[in-house]
Amino acid sequence: MNAHHWKMDLRVFTAALVLVASLTGCATGRYTPLAEVGTTEIEQLKENVYRVEYRTSAFTSQEQLDRYLRRRCAELTLREGYDFFHLAQRVDALALSRRTAVTVTMYTGHKPAGAVHLYDAKNVLAETATLLNSP
Repeated sequence: MNAHHWKMDLRVFTAALVLVASLTGCATGRYTPLAEVGTTEIEQLKENVYRVEYRTSAFTSQEQLDRYLRRRCAELTLREGYDFFHLAQRVDALALSRRTAVTVTMYTGHKPAGAVHLYDAKNVLAETATLLNSP
């Protein structure tokens, strides 16, 4: 391989790397609202039970993905007329993207007695709105 081809290959590689980095950088900091998701990301299993999946770039931290997922579940809980939700049966995958799927059980009225790890949907939305809008 001569020097000209090597320089051309290096420029193409560098340009591709910059493009990928810029695209994935944009994908990490933006939350996708519930209204913009497809049906494959939310599946109703029973009256008050859903399977919810959230996907982000592989460069998004697990902590950020967890915040996005909780926010998505809170939005769904309120949209469906419930107040609280519980997350179970979590499945995580990391490849070219990072995704997590959970089973969400929703409750209405007062917080069920003895319920552990139950999220108040309104509180989750208030907490995550502040975190998602900070730099």
